[in-house]
Amino acid sequence: MIIPALDVLENNIVRLYQGKYETAQFYPFNLAERLLEYQNAGAAKLHLVDLEGARDPSKKQWRTIQAATKALSVPFQVGGGIRSIDDVKQWLDAGAAQVVIGSMAVDKKQEVAAWIKACGADKFVIALDVNKTESGWSPATHGWLNDAKSDLFELLDFYVEQGVSDFLCTDISKDGTMTGPSFSLYEDITKHNSAIKVQASGGVSSLDDIARLAKQQVGGVILGKSLLEGVFSVEEALACYQNV
Repeated sequence: MIIPALDVLENNIVRLYQGKYETAQFYPFNLAERLLEYQNAGAAKLHLVDLEGARDPSKKQWRTIQAATKALSVPFQVGGGIRSIDDVKQWLDAGAAQVVIGSMAVDKKQEVAAWIKACGADKFVIALDVNKTESGWSPATHGWLNDAKSDLFELLDFYVEQGVSDFLCTDISKDGTMTGPSFSLYEDITKHNSAIKVQASGGVSSLDDIARLAKQQVGGVILGKSLLEGVFSVEEALACYQNV
């Protein structure tokens, strides 16, 4: 599945480089219109990130994102600043098909497990964003500002046990760089558990990248900067993915 993504900061569409807020590149697109363009181009699912909320949960861009998604008929997943079950329910009530849980999924596993039990595992995408270290893949939290002590595969196993099958994994060194995805990360994940539907995110810069990810049988390919920069269209990405 091809999943177009839009990140929102200061109520505008933006892309960061390797998750660093000081690198923010703003785009002159209307959020609601851009989402509809992606939907009308054939995307079957969309991805939204509240970067303001991820950095400071007290500054969630709730109203902006809610208003922009009202006209959508395809499902969307949303993350950033989700810190409580009330936040989860707020997004689900607003029409989100799934909520994306990042930092909380690493730091407060038991609390998130309780949310999953209460709302249903199919309502959750667990986002595990990682740095490559000598010992393996190390998750980072809180807008990628802090390193976690947990191992990636331990976290994957924990949430699979809770019934979750949708995961979004980003190699932070690749995010926003358009230097190619972290193929080794997704290979390691699928080798660890082939039942996991991992959404590949970060670094996609060509249709060849999409084809290679499709061959790795990832559950989805998140496309952000490549679409904003017009490297290829949603239609071209969909055709490439489906023809592998």
